[in-house]
Amino acid sequence: MFKILSGIFNECRRYVLNGLSKKRAEKNKKGDITKYFDKYIENLIILRLKEKCKLKAEILSEELHEKILINKKFLGKNNYIIIDPVDGSDNYVAGIPFVCMGISIFDNKKIPIYSFVGNYYSGDWIYADKKKVVFSSKNFTQKQKDKKILIYTFSKLKLSNIKHLEKLINSFDIIRSLGATIGEMILVVKGSAAAFVDIRGKLTLENFAPFFLISKHLGLKLTDAKGQDIVLNNFSMTQRHNIIFAKCKVLKKIIKD
Repeated sequence: MFKILSGIFNECRRYVLNGLSKKRAEKNKKGDITKYFDKYIENLIILRLKEKCKLKAEILSEELHEKILINKKFLGKNNYIIIDPVDGSDNYVAGIPFVCMGISIFDNKKIPIYSFVGNYYSGDWIYADKKKVVFSSKNFTQKQKDKKILIYTFSKLKLSNIKHLEKLINSFDIIRSLGATIGEMILVVKGSAAAFVDIRGKLTLENFAPFFLISKHLGLKLTDAKGQDIVLNNFSMTQRHNIIFAKCKVLKKIIKD
Protein backbone atom coordinates (compact mmCIF):
# COMPACT_ATOMS: atom_id res chain seq x y z
CA MET A 1 0.00 0.00 0.00
CA PHE A 2 2.94 2.33 0.63
CA LYS A 3 3.90 2.21 -3.05
CA ILE A 4 0.34 3.05 -4.10
CA LEU A 5 -0.20 5.95 -1.70
CA SER A 6 3.25 7.47 -2.10
CA GLY A 7 2.89 7.21 -5.87
CA ILE A 8 -0.44 9.05 -5.74
CA PHE A 9 1.11 11.79 -3.59
CA ASN A 10 4.08 12.26 -5.92
CA GLU A 11 1.85 12.45 -8.99
CA CYS A 12 -0.53 14.94 -7.36
CA ARG A 13 2.42 16.96 -6.10
CA ARG A 14 3.73 17.47 -9.64
CA TYR A 15 0.40 18.96 -10.72
CA VAL A 16 0.12 21.19 -7.64
CA LEU A 17 3.66 22.54 -8.02
CA ASN A 18 3.18 23.14 -11.75
CA GLY A 19 0.02 25.14 -10.99
CA LEU A 20 -3.67 24.42 -11.48
CA SER A 21 -6.62 26.70 -12.15
CA LYS A 22 -8.05 28.44 -9.08
CA LYS A 23 -11.42 29.12 -10.68
CA ARG A 24 -14.61 28.27 -8.83
CA ALA A 25 -16.07 24.88 -9.72
CA GLU A 26 -19.01 24.14 -7.40
CA LYS A 27 -20.08 23.96 -3.74
CA ASN A 28 -19.26 20.90 -1.65
CA LYS A 29 -21.57 19.18 0.83
CA LYS A 30 -20.52 21.58 3.61
CA GLY A 31 -21.50 24.57 1.49
CA ASP A 32 -17.91 25.67 0.90
CA ILE A 33 -16.73 26.77 -2.54
CA THR A 34 -14.84 24.04 -4.39
CA LYS A 35 -12.17 25.26 -6.78
CA TYR A 36 -11.09 23.57 -10.00
CA PHE A 37 -7.80 22.41 -8.46
CA ASP A 38 -9.67 20.72 -5.56
CA LYS A 39 -11.78 18.64 -7.94
CA TYR A 40 -8.88 17.93 -10.30
CA ILE A 41 -6.69 16.48 -7.55
CA GLU A 42 -9.63 14.64 -5.97
CA ASN A 43 -10.54 13.06 -9.33
CA LEU A 44 -6.92 12.06 -9.90
CA ILE A 45 -6.67 10.40 -6.47
CA ILE A 46 -9.95 8.51 -7.00
CA LEU A 47 -8.85 7.38 -10.48
CA ARG A 48 -5.58 5.98 -9.14
CA LEU A 49 -7.31 4.27 -6.21
CA LYS A 50 -9.71 2.60 -8.64
CA GLU A 51 -6.80 1.43 -10.78
CA LYS A 52 -4.40 0.27 -8.07
CA CYS A 53 -6.12 -0.32 -4.73
CA LYS A 54 -6.99 -3.98 -4.13
CA LEU A 55 -9.56 -3.36 -1.42
CA LYS A 56 -13.34 -3.30 -1.56
CA ALA A 57 -13.95 0.19 -0.26
CA GLU A 58 -16.16 3.26 -0.11
CA ILE A 59 -14.34 6.50 -0.94
CA LEU A 60 -15.40 9.56 1.05
CA SER A 61 -14.27 13.15 0.50
CA GLU A 62 -15.57 16.59 1.41
CA GLU A 63 -15.89 17.38 -2.30
CA LEU A 64 -17.97 14.26 -3.09
CA HIS A 65 -21.73 14.54 -2.86
CA GLU A 66 -22.07 10.74 -2.86
CA LYS A 67 -19.83 7.86 -1.78
CA ILE A 68 -17.93 6.00 -4.48
CA LEU A 69 -17.61 2.22 -4.15
CA ILE A 70 -14.57 0.53 -5.71
CA ASN A 71 -13.94 -3.19 -6.29
CA LYS A 72 -17.63 -3.98 -5.82
CA LYS A 73 -17.15 -7.61 -6.82
CA PHE A 74 -14.66 -8.33 -4.03
CA LEU A 75 -15.99 -10.49 -1.21
CA GLY A 76 -16.32 -9.21 2.35
CA LYS A 77 -17.42 -6.00 3.99
CA ASN A 78 -16.49 -2.53 2.83
CA ASN A 79 -13.39 -0.70 3.92
CA TYR A 80 -13.49 3.10 3.98
CA ILE A 81 -11.05 5.47 2.25
CA ILE A 82 -11.21 9.08 3.44
CA ILE A 83 -9.35 11.61 1.32
CA ASP A 84 -8.45 15.26 1.68
CA PRO A 85 -6.99 16.09 -1.74
CA VAL A 86 -5.97 19.70 -1.07
CA ASP A 87 -5.83 20.71 2.57
CA GLY A 88 -5.03 24.42 2.62
CA SER A 89 -7.06 25.46 -0.41
CA ASP A 90 -7.05 29.11 0.68
CA ASN A 91 -3.26 28.97 0.97
CA TYR A 92 -3.06 27.63 -2.57
CA VAL A 93 -5.27 30.42 -3.89
CA ALA A 94 -3.14 33.01 -2.08
CA GLY A 95 0.14 31.50 -3.26
CA ILE A 96 1.18 30.47 0.26
CA PRO A 97 3.37 27.33 0.02
CA PHE A 98 1.73 25.32 2.79
CA VAL A 99 -0.70 22.89 1.17
CA CYS A 100 -1.16 19.20 1.95
CA MET A 101 -2.85 15.89 1.13
CA GLY A 102 -4.25 13.19 3.37
CA ILE A 103 -5.51 9.66 2.72
CA SER A 104 -6.70 7.31 5.46
CA ILE A 105 -8.12 3.80 5.16
CA PHE A 106 -10.29 2.17 7.82
CA ASP A 107 -11.67 -1.36 7.95
CA ASN A 108 -15.37 -2.16 8.40
CA LYS A 109 -14.99 -1.86 12.20
CA LYS A 110 -13.70 1.72 11.85
CA ILE A 111 -10.17 0.66 12.79
CA PRO A 112 -7.46 2.55 10.86
CA ILE A 113 -5.25 0.29 8.76
CA TYR A 114 -3.36 2.69 6.42
CA SER A 115 -2.56 6.39 6.51
CA PHE A 116 -0.61 8.77 4.31
CA VAL A 117 -0.10 12.51 4.71
CA GLY A 118 2.16 14.80 2.74
CA ASN A 119 3.03 18.47 2.29
CA TYR A 120 3.03 19.25 -1.43
CA TYR A 121 5.56 22.07 -1.15
CA SER A 122 8.07 20.79 1.41
CA GLY A 123 7.80 17.18 0.25
CA ASP A 124 7.50 15.93 3.84
CA TRP A 125 5.32 12.83 4.15
CA ILE A 126 4.34 10.17 6.68
CA TYR A 127 3.06 6.67 5.90
CA ALA A 128 1.60 4.31 8.49
CA ASP A 129 0.06 0.87 8.49
CA LYS A 130 -0.86 -1.42 11.38
CA LYS A 131 2.77 -2.52 11.88
CA LYS A 132 4.90 0.56 11.27
CA VAL A 133 5.24 4.24 10.51
CA VAL A 134 7.64 5.51 7.82
CA PHE A 135 8.89 9.06 7.30
CA SER A 136 10.19 10.93 4.28
CA SER A 137 13.69 11.20 5.72
CA LYS A 138 15.78 9.73 8.51
CA ASN A 139 15.97 13.12 10.21
CA PHE A 140 12.20 13.61 10.15
CA THR A 141 11.69 12.66 13.79
CA GLN A 142 15.11 13.45 15.14
CA LYS A 143 14.88 13.98 18.90
CA GLN A 144 14.77 17.64 19.83
CA LYS A 145 14.11 19.59 22.97
CA ASP A 146 10.41 20.30 23.14
CA LYS A 147 9.93 23.50 21.18
CA LYS A 148 7.61 26.00 22.77
CA ILE A 149 5.64 26.59 19.60
CA LEU A 150 1.86 26.28 19.70
CA ILE A 151 -0.19 26.06 16.51
CA TYR A 152 -3.49 27.50 17.69
CA THR A 153 -6.66 28.48 15.87
CA PHE A 154 -9.75 29.87 17.59
CA SER A 155 -12.74 32.09 16.93
CA LYS A 156 -15.79 33.50 18.72
CA LEU A 157 -14.40 32.97 22.20
CA LYS A 158 -16.73 33.52 25.14
CA LEU A 159 -15.68 35.97 27.83
CA SER A 160 -15.17 33.05 30.22
CA ASN A 161 -12.54 31.63 27.85
CA ILE A 162 -10.39 34.76 27.68
CA LYS A 163 -8.41 34.16 30.88
CA HIS A 164 -7.81 30.53 29.90
CA LEU A 165 -6.59 31.62 26.48
CA GLU A 166 -4.31 34.30 27.91
CA LYS A 167 -2.71 31.85 30.34
CA LEU A 168 -2.26 29.20 27.64
CA ILE A 169 -0.75 31.55 25.08
CA ASN A 170 1.64 33.08 27.59
CA SER A 171 3.02 29.61 28.40
CA PHE A 172 4.36 29.24 24.83
CA ASP A 173 7.07 31.31 23.14
CA ILE A 174 5.55 31.34 19.66
CA ILE A 175 1.93 31.07 18.49
CA ARG A 176 1.08 30.32 14.86
CA SER A 177 -1.88 29.40 12.65
CA LEU A 178 -0.78 28.16 9.24
CA GLY A 179 -3.98 27.33 7.38
CA ALA A 180 -3.59 23.61 6.62
CA THR A 181 -4.52 21.21 9.42
CA ILE A 182 -2.64 18.22 7.99
CA GLY A 183 0.53 20.27 7.58
CA GLU A 184 0.22 21.69 11.08
CA MET A 185 -0.18 18.21 12.54
CA ILE A 186 2.83 17.02 10.54
CA LEU A 187 4.86 19.74 12.27
CA VAL A 188 3.88 18.31 15.67
CA VAL A 189 5.01 14.84 14.54
CA LYS A 190 8.32 16.34 13.37
CA GLY A 191 8.87 18.02 16.73
CA SER A 192 8.80 21.45 15.08
CA ALA A 193 5.80 22.40 17.23
CA ALA A 194 4.73 21.28 20.69
CA ALA A 195 1.02 21.07 19.98
CA PHE A 196 -1.78 21.76 17.53
CA VAL A 197 -5.05 23.12 18.89
CA ASP A 198 -8.07 24.10 16.78
CA ILE A 199 -11.19 25.12 18.72
CA ARG A 200 -13.13 26.85 15.95
CA GLY A 201 -15.50 23.88 15.72
CA LYS A 202 -14.94 23.75 11.96
CA LEU A 203 -12.71 20.73 11.36
CA THR A 204 -14.27 17.70 9.69
CA LEU A 205 -13.03 14.13 9.59
CA GLU A 206 -10.90 14.32 6.45
CA ASN A 207 -8.80 17.08 8.06
CA PHE A 208 -7.37 14.78 10.73
CA ALA A 209 -8.39 11.16 9.98
CA PRO A 210 -4.87 9.94 9.01
CA PHE A 211 -3.54 10.85 12.46
CA PHE A 212 -5.58 8.23 14.34
CA LEU A 213 -3.10 5.60 13.15
CA ILE A 214 -0.03 7.84 13.14
CA SER A 215 -0.62 8.96 16.73
CA LYS A 216 -1.05 5.34 17.85
CA HIS A 217 2.44 4.48 16.63
CA LEU A 218 4.11 7.58 18.05
CA GLY A 219 2.44 7.91 21.45
CA LEU A 220 0.79 11.20 20.55
CA LYS A 221 -2.70 12.14 21.69
CA LEU A 222 -5.55 13.12 19.35
CA THR A 223 -8.40 14.46 21.46
CA ASP A 224 -11.28 16.88 21.61
CA ALA A 225 -10.99 20.25 23.37
CA LYS A 226 -11.55 18.60 26.77
CA GLY A 227 -8.75 16.10 26.29
CA GLN A 228 -11.07 13.17 25.59
CA ASP A 229 -10.14 10.69 22.87
CA ILE A 230 -12.14 11.17 19.67
CA VAL A 231 -14.30 8.12 19.02
CA LEU A 232 -15.60 7.51 15.50
CA ASN A 233 -19.22 6.43 15.67
CA ASN A 234 -19.64 7.11 11.97
CA PHE A 235 -17.77 8.54 9.01
CA SER A 236 -19.64 11.83 8.79
CA MET A 237 -17.97 14.36 6.52
CA THR A 238 -20.04 17.24 7.87
CA GLN A 239 -19.79 16.77 11.65
CA ARG A 240 -17.59 19.51 13.12
CA HIS A 241 -14.83 18.90 15.66
CA ASN A 242 -12.47 20.68 18.03
CA ILE A 243 -9.00 19.10 18.08
CA ILE A 244 -5.92 18.88 20.27
CA PHE A 245 -2.89 16.98 18.93
CA ALA A 246 0.14 16.76 21.21
CA LYS A 247 2.37 14.64 23.40
CA CYS A 248 0.69 13.46 26.60
CA LYS A 249 2.58 15.85 28.87
CA VAL A 250 1.83 18.83 26.61
CA LEU A 251 -1.84 17.82 26.40
CA LYS A 252 -2.06 17.81 30.20
CA LYS A 253 -0.53 21.29 30.28
CA ILE A 254 -3.04 22.60 27.72
CA ILE A 255 -6.03 21.10 29.53
CA LYS A 256 -4.77 22.36 32.89
CA ASP A 257 -4.13 25.87 31.62
